[in-house]
Amino acid sequence: MPTVNHVRRTLYIGNTTGFRGFWEFTKTMRKAGWKYKASSDGTAKETTGDPALDKWGATGQATTNAGAAAASIATPTRGRATVTGLTGIVAADKGRFLVITGGATAANNHFHQIEEIISSTSVRIDARNFAVAADASNGSLTWSIYDPLGEQFSAYTAPNAIGWWVGQGPSVLKIPITAASTGAFKRGENIVQASTGAEGELVGYTYYNAVGWLVVAPRLRGTGTGAHGWDTGNLITGSKSGATVTQVGTAIDYVHEICIIKPANQTQIQIFFIQVDKAAESAELFSTLATAAGCTATVHPGGGGTGNAFPTHAWVAYGTNSTPGTAVNIINVTGNIAVTGLIVCVDAIPEQNYSADGSIALNFSAYYNNVASNQQSGGPLYGLQRLNDTEDGEISLYVSCAQFGTKALNTPNRLSSGTALNITTMNMLSFYFMDALAPGSNYAGPFAGWRGRSLSGEAFTEFMVLAAKLSQSSFYPQRDAAVWAQVMLASANPLIRPREKIWLTSYGNARMYKGSLRWLYWVNGGFLFDVYGGDPGWVQIAYPGQDTPNNWGGGAMVLGPHDGSPVSIQPVL
Repeated sequence: MPTVNHVRRTLYIGNTTGFRGFWEFTKTMRKAGWKYKASSDGTAKETTGDPALDKWGATGQATTNAGAAAASIATPTRGRATVTGLTGIVAADKGRFLVITGGATAANNHFHQIEEIISSTSVRIDARNFAVAADASNGSLTWSIYDPLGEQFSAYTAPNAIGWWVGQGPSVLKIPITAASTGAFKRGENIVQASTGAEGELVGYTYYNAVGWLVVAPRLRGTGTGAHGWDTGNLITGSKSGATVTQVGTAIDYVHEICIIKPANQTQIQIFFIQVDKAAESAELFSTLATAAGCTATVHPGGGGTGNAFPTHAWVAYGTNSTPGTAVNIINVTGNIAVTGLIVCVDAIPEQNYSADGSIALNFSAYYNNVASNQQSGGPLYGLQRLNDTEDGEISLYVSCAQFGTKALNTPNRLSSGTALNITTMNMLSFYFMDALAPGSNYAGPFAGWRGRSLSGEAFTEFMVLAAKLSQSSFYPQRDAAVWAQVMLASANPLIRPREKIWLTSYGNARMYKGSLRWLYWVNGGFLFDVYGGDPGWVQIAYPGQDTPNNWGGGAMVLGPHDGSPVSIQPVL
């Protein structure tokens, strides 16, 4: 059975800074499986991808078994190496780092992310970042376990200096075919490639006139030489449908990266995302640009200079693509408001029969006068979210999210995200985008990404949002449990309120039906930081406002997945 590694954190930020929230965000992403690639603290840049050298980190905090010995590393296979002779391994260790010392093979003496839990005495580690090999000192290797969530913001050495951080997240594979499948594949089923043994989740299938491809979320890495071990000429079979088709051509790995930039303060931020062909478009990766001469300790990847132009397929989720001086305020607070943060990072480490998701979200919310009962606003939401229900053949399965205020529809600009909304105006977080769908409206949704990626008509798009808007209908529910019982099918649980999908679509010349958000839903009623039901325990990230049918209140967003605890997660002030 795969080990689920969703990571959720709550934190108190205060009303003077928001950078700590983003600093914590990078720690949470690393634990969930996003790979550290490069960073700068304003004095020097680091581009090796060695997680122990992350300049936004504070290493040296072993959480368990510091100095323990008797470990052994086996020869890697399928990109991972099995380590035995450990003790006390638990499920929560997935995503943490196994720190090996004393190995005869130098590459073994590093931080290696734990990607599979085998037992209390053995794990599989990522063997791709370093040339891991069976060690001559097997049986006596010293080891400890390092948890990035244990790093302390107080140890960060440059909170008021310019800095940037790059991480690499989920992949989507495009598997080419030249003939129609025999039988019909089922969306979401596990598919297996003959010879290589590569496995993945079938997300989409398209074929017409000798041209087609499978859209695949990679799972078990194959033994082939192609992307994620997939090789041309091999038959692919659906585990449920029994449908088959042969891969003809090179599998393409479209990988996502994030670049976070801070200016010389703790109150502003810029966020960039990119999805590129890891082979043919590798020069565009932020992790590649980090090595360019034009990228320095104070000039971010894509910030200009020699070999450091902003990449063609990158887009700005927040701020602009130029210098850190053009960053946008993280949270604009007014009055005596206490700002809190919620970070949710969905497991980004695949296993057999288990896809990496990698969705990430950072939400700021606020209390008036530092009192939890004075619930005010569901503030800005930042991150990258995976979609369900996408069109067949669409390989761009993720969209970024960041509030960017009033902006004309149908004029997408991937280099600037516009003006930030004030946190005190966000008490009805979702209403701005739910009601902003008519042509000519000045409210553009906060979700952006690519449509038709890899095709000749590919286009960057800022997507509009669709939902049924129950708060405007006769189905409008109240907080009173007796009233809930009248509108709920499962009325035995008053914590569960009607929940709707949030759909994304494009408008104008580049029209498409993009899909539905996987980890964000629209609900009525409730309170800020409510837990929506007990399982999986979705967290409400907006205060619904006044509950009257003629008021915009009554609705909000819930964010998941959550650890399942059926209790409030309001942080301690």
